[in-house]
Amino acid sequence: MRLGKLLSPRKQLCNNCGEKFHEYSDLVAHVKSKRHGPVSRCQTCGKEFVRESDRYRHIQEEKSRKLDSRRHR
Repeated sequence: MRLGKLLSPRKQLCNNCGEKFHEYSDLVAHVKSKRHGPVSRCQTCGKEFVRESDRYRHIQEEKSRKLDSRRHR
């Protein structure tokens, strides 16, 4: 995991009300509870995302990991 991903304030800020969160999972729970908008889900692992761009990035990272693991066999 890259350090930049852990420290990214964009991922921890609610775009609707501006509330900040320490964990991305807390932001997801907030958006769901306040009904600020839909929450996307990875069809492979079930992880939830507030932004479609975050889900897309997750899917691309998972594909990359799978390719790397196949190359190292």
